Parts: sequence; C-alpha cells; structure tokens
Amino acid sequence: MKKMRLILLTALVTGASAFGQGVISLQPIPVTNGVTGTLAGPMVMAQLFDGSPTPLAGPVFLTNGYARFGNVTVPAPGGDFIVLWAVAWDNSSGFYANWAQASAAWQHGLILAGPSDSVFTIVDPVPVAIPGFTIYSVPEPCSAVLGLLLLGLWQARRATHRRLRSVAHSGD
Repeated sequence: MKKMRLILLTALVTGASAFGQGVISLQPIPVTNGVTGTLAGPMVMAQLFDGSPTPLAGPVFLTNGYARFGNVTVPAPGGDFIVLWAVAWDNSSGFYANWAQASAAWQHGLILAGPSDSVFTIVDPVPVAIPGFTIYSVPEPCSAVLGLLLLGLWQARRATHRRLRSVAHSGD
C-alpha cells in the first residue's frame, strides 16, 4: 500500500511539473527610431511574444529607449526551450493599445513599428538578451519600381496591338 501511494505521489508530482510554467528574466531591449536613428521615445510601446497570438508580456511604454519586461512567466517549465521576440510601435496618437491594433496601422503606413529577431532560448533564470531592433514605416514603392511597372504595361499593350494588327492584315 505504501509503495502504491509513493508511486501515485511520484506520478502526480511528475505530471504537474510537465504542465508547469517557468520564469525567464529579460534584459532591457533597445529600440531605435528608424527615422531619427536614435533610441525611440517614451510614447513607443512594446509587447513580448512566444509564437502564440497571445502576448507573454506588455504592452509597456519604453523607458529611455528600452523595452523593460523584467521577469516573465512563460508557458513552459524550466529546462524547456522557447522562442521569443518583441514588437514595438509608436503610440503617440494613443489609438493603438496593443500589437493587434498597431500592426494593422503599420501595414497601412500610418505608424512606425517593427519586430525584433526571434531568440531561441532555454527557460532558465539566467537573463535572456533579445537583440535591439528598429521601428520603421512600411516602405512605399519607389518611383523606379512604379516606372518599371508602367514600362511593362506599355510594352504589353504594344504587343497586343501588334498582334491584333497582324491578325487583321493576314485576313486581307
């Protein structure tokens, strides 16, 4: 009977730890403004993700150009691997309270925003460093690209007219 209790207790503790959560310690992440080339201002917000659409931490306003998340609870027990990345966006308008709202505005060229590189790390109390990154606006097509597109359309139209003319003349 004692062996059975010991086996059940061991199974319970092992099973509970498999579904446990870990804690990671993040170093401050520098965020650069892509327009000015300096550290981003205090109206820039940041969130931390791990691959799911639900953020792990944030949104937080930057402090002196750094996203500071500190200790973050992650959905993986200690010793497991996890992929992390941060996103940041300019919220000086006050309209974009989270990344879901800000990413749509960024895609439409309304705000500066951007993601960091992904970091593959182990869940451990040792501080994790996510490399700094730059927020920028979504680039609009340059005039050279638009000019090439126009040239391509003009060439296609000329080819169509030539073909139609040759068909019309061949029927004479």
